[in-house]
Amino acid sequence: MISLMGLIGFLGFLGFYTGNYGYFGFFGFFVFFTYALKKYDELFDAYVKRSATTAFFTSVVLFCAALCAVVILNVPEYIPILFTLVFVFSIIVFILRLIIYEMMENVHSQEE
Repeated sequence: MISLMGLIGFLGFLGFYTGNYGYFGFFGFFVFFTYALKKYDELFDAYVKRSATTAFFTSVVLFCAALCAVVILNVPEYIPILFTLVFVFSIIVFILRLIIYEMMENVHSQEE
C-alpha cells in the first residue's frame, strides 16, 4: 500500500499547468513506486509503522512550534510557508527513518 503514495507525484504536473514551480516538489513522491516491487513481510510493515509514527509526532511538534511562531511574531503571511516546511520535513523524516531501518536490516542479514 505504501507504493500508492507514488500517485501523489502526479500533482507535480500541476507546476507545468499553473506555472507555480512549488508543485515540482511532488515529483519526489514517485520514489514510493519502487516499493511496489518490494516483497512485503511483517518486519517491513513494522518499519513503515515506526517511521510513520516518528514522522507524525515530528509534524505535531513542528506544527505547534510554527503556530507559536506565527502568534508571537504576529505575521500571518508566514503560515503557508511554515506549514509547507513542516509537511516537507515530516515526509523527509518518514523516508529517512524507513531507509535507516532497511539499511539496518541489510546489515543484520549480511552478518548471518
